[in-house]
Amino acid sequence: MAPDRGSRQGLSPRPEADVLYTSDLHGHEPLYRETLDVARHYRVRAIVLGGDLAPHADPPRQAEFYRSFLLPLLREYFAEPGSADVTYIFGNDDWKTSGELLVGAGLERLRYAHGRVLPFLDGTHLAGLASVPITPFGMKDWDRWEDGLPPEARLDGVRSTPDGGLAPFDFRGRESEESLARELLAIEAAIPAGARLFCAFHGPPRGTACDQVAPGAHVGSREVRAFLERVQPTLSLHGHIHESPRVSGNFADRVGRTICVNPGQRLGSALHAVTFRVRDVAGTLTHTLLGKAR
Repeated sequence: MAPDRGSRQGLSPRPEADVLYTSDLHGHEPLYRETLDVARHYRVRAIVLGGDLAPHADPPRQAEFYRSFLLPLLREYFAEPGSADVTYIFGNDDWKTSGELLVGAGLERLRYAHGRVLPFLDGTHLAGLASVPITPFGMKDWDRWEDGLPPEARLDGVRSTPDGGLAPFDFRGRESEESLARELLAIEAAIPAGARLFCAFHGPPRGTACDQVAPGAHVGSREVRAFLERVQPTLSLHGHIHESPRVSGNFADRVGRTICVNPGQRLGSALHAVTFRVRDVAGTLTHTLLGKAR
């Protein structure tokens, strides 16, 4: 039997929750174990992982993390009575080629959401997107073009290859085919008419409490914000900018009617995550360390 973690600082005594969301675990095994402990505590029906799943490493070492730790952990968890389904996307620090181990693992209850609109709980749908605006870093598997990139955005770098290697890549001349706008329009076209939509997008929308690296310094995506303004999903879950809740003073914000969330993450600390009920997101959205959303 799993231990009752109700006495852990930050966990309230068994409120009702449907979903646990966290992001940016970066291969830290204690945070993965804590994620499952929190899911057990709240008896959630779904866990959503918002990207940057693997340790910062080359493709073979990320693949080994999935093979030797994450997949065995999830197989053991799924065998427990009352365990939740797990839906995930990758993030800019995850190599695409190593991630094929998860995508092809054959676990029915492990669902890959990038570029898809999946049936979710209670008749809702969940859209996923791993891609982010071009970063200052050399890993380019999930970087995408958008207008208004800052000077520090690095246009060249490497992408992973199917054999686990790395190949040079440059965005120059690929602005249209490698754009966030193109991917978001494809997601928009796949949303069923009248659907109540949740989103799990690794990169947060620009100009919110979810994308700040310093007071007043916003680094989120203009295209993600435009998508949220057009589509107005019920909830949009993000990550990528670990420090944003600490800098902005809030882990949740709104873009129109859409509630936007970035739980943040501090590696080596207790888990930063949120829980909520599908039918009352605004009234139940709660951070595992910071309490209820304001």
